[in-house]
Amino acid sequence: MDVRQRSMRLGALFIGLSLLVCLSLLLMPFLRAHAAAVSQHPSQSNKGTTQILPRPLTTSAAQRGSEAVPSVTAPAYTISLYENTTDATTMYNQGCSAAQGAPGLIVLDWGQPVDLGSGTYGTYDFGGADVSDTSILHAVANFALGVWDCRTSSTDLAIAIGESNYGSATSNWYADGQAWGNMVNSVQSYISNNGYSNVVGAYGAGDLETEWNSYSVTSSMVNGYNNTSSRLYFDFGDDTPGYWSDFQVWYVAWGAVDSMPLPEIYYTADATYDWEPLDVWACNNEGGTMDFKGTMSENASGTDSPSQSFNDMYNALGSNSCTAGGRSTMIFETQINYA
Repeated sequence: MDVRQRSMRLGALFIGLSLLVCLSLLLMPFLRAHAAAVSQHPSQSNKGTTQILPRPLTTSAAQRGSEAVPSVTAPAYTISLYENTTDATTMYNQGCSAAQGAPGLIVLDWGQPVDLGSGTYGTYDFGGADVSDTSILHAVANFALGVWDCRTSSTDLAIAIGESNYGSATSNWYADGQAWGNMVNSVQSYISNNGYSNVVGAYGAGDLETEWNSYSVTSSMVNGYNNTSSRLYFDFGDDTPGYWSDFQVWYVAWGAVDSMPLPEIYYTADATYDWEPLDVWACNNEGGTMDFKGTMSENASGTDSPSQSFNDMYNALGSNSCTAGGRSTMIFETQINYA
């Protein structure tokens, strides 16, 4: 090799090293930001084992339903509510009743998002009224106060404060999600500051229905929530085929940093034809099962009872060796009623 060739190769090597140094300097802020985000949020590998209730559930907190199969014990179910008011006394009484019921996760569903103007967000609730996030904050605080005042030795509750992805009454879904995350943070601060944390905690939730809106809109809302809150976010929606891709449903239910699946299992087919195939896809394409936290049933004639809902999902997950691993995280069953 002559001197000229050696010089050319050394020059190319120097240029390559210089480019790598420059690229590293350019990426450093991104890497730092990514590391900070990971440190503030549960990773997919461990969020399935995150302690959600103030105290771990014990075997005495579970009961076998009449429809339960020998291999599974369905947990005692909580009552979730479609909310139609923010009245302080009503919310306090709801919390008092919940405190004396089964331990577990309760969803308070406030309906579809609404932009109330001037940077204020809220929902159109099940009583047909527009209510602001601030009003919902006070309502859930009164619910938590009722839980505290009426607590028993077994009171152990997580409140998942929910809105849906239905409608078009807001034009900025990301900002709506941010506002929802801030509201959930404020409820949890109220609980912590008043010393209620040993019996109750607050989280976010979404009735995320694939047929109600686009993935673009829904993921914007979920990402907005993640931008302002690190409290878990429970997807208590559906997975009706033919609307979104597998990745899109997986993302809002599990792939997003705070998301946890608590799917509506109103019929056996919801488990066997919708959610189990999605979880098989997740095993094959996203590195593992989705770690379901349980299921939601509804108080309607002809639909699954609470224990049937839980068992349908549990049995469906058992059809595949990978998805069967997600059954160990199933600890909640809730039935949603109109308040």
